Amino acid sequence: MNKIMAANKLKLLQSIIILVVLSFIIIGCSHSKDTALTPIIDTTTSDKTPSVTTDDINALSKDENKMVDANERTSLPPRPTAPKEDCKRIPNTATTGKTSFVSTDKVNPLPADESKNEALPSTVAAEPANKMVFINQDDINSLSTDENKMMNTIEKLTLTMRPIGSKEEKAACADLKLELESYGYQTGVQEFPYIVQSVKLRNIPFTEGKFWDFNISQPDGTSQNLIAVKKPAIPDAKDVIIVSAHYDTTVHTTGAIDNASGVAVLMEVARKTASFPSNIEVRFLLFGGEENYLYGSRYYVNSLSDNERRRIIAAINLDCVGEEGPNLATLGTNNGKENEACKLFADYDIQIDRGAMSDYYSFVKADIPALTVAQYPVLVGTGQELPDDIARIDKAKLKTVADMVAKVLLNTMK
Repeated sequence: MNKIMAANKLKLLQSIIILVVLSFIIIGCSHSKDTALTPIIDTTTSDKTPSVTTDDINALSKDENKMVDANERTSLPPRPTAPKEDCKRIPNTATTGKTSFVSTDKVNPLPADESKNEALPSTVAAEPANKMVFINQDDINSLSTDENKMMNTIEKLTLTMRPIGSKEEKAACADLKLELESYGYQTGVQEFPYIVQSVKLRNIPFTEGKFWDFNISQPDGTSQNLIAVKKPAIPDAKDVIIVSAHYDTTVHTTGAIDNASGVAVLMEVARKTASFPSNIEVRFLLFGGEENYLYGSRYYVNSLSDNERRRIIAAINLDCVGEEGPNLATLGTNNGKENEACKLFADYDIQIDRGAMSDYYSFVKADIPALTVAQYPVLVGTGQELPDDIARIDKAKLKTVADMVAKVLLNTMK
């Protein structure tokens, strides 16, 4: 009997051990299955793992600049590269009313018919403040302007003479306006009255106290300035830089050298820099009436308030560049000495001379740092200038000046 009971107890103990072993095996298999399933669990339904939406991703790009201290931003690597050679920005032709940067705080009252002027531009493709992008120095160094495009501009301009107030001058202004808009700029036209340079004018604009006098009772007509503005990416930026050239001529020439060459360089600089962001305001100015006592530039500078004048850090004028021959372009100032505008060209081995009379002088008269990039004319043995003809344009010289000015501008914008 005792043997039977001992045998039964042994069988019971064996059964318990088998059950325990099976339990561990079952638990181990269940754990392995749960682990294997983990990667395919749909986390979008979990309370602990939120889903990432497109809105969340977009929000990152909008707020990323908030994570960087303003003093550290200049160390960030640039995001975009320079635009491709032939890419053009689509102009935004929408307007927001008669917005003008010409202040009502004038040095002298402007004529009553000033309301005829188009609304002057307030912006051109300004970068949003929270998406400010810095210009890559490699993009500046590799920038290359197109001399053939500049020659095309000269060819179009020199089909006719463009004296002040003429229909040809107005047609040239309209064509240049359309081209600037094709690069993405918004433009404005500023009209002004004038008296034809003749004995009745008697050099009055350059006599003491008459430089800013536009009280013309019987004008001979109206001319116009063409203006394009690029607003800075920083809303509270104050500095302004100006690049200018005159597009009119005398009644004796179609003005290939004087000054379709300067216009062509300005237009190419505007094209090549249009898509770059800027930390300062950039203004491209095409003046009418330069050959008639600097009428366009005098009128423009006269229209600026004292505060607007103080904001201009430099005015770079382009007049008579690209003439064939030994003479190279120089930086012309009113006294032949370096000024603050010249310092922008410190990286270039270019001579500073006393500049010939041109639109930069209107800025000098308002105590604005200004210079003119120009060549002294090539003279024959009798001291006379050679003909102002498109055949005498050296397109390699155009490119040299355009590359230099574009890079100086971009280095100032960054």
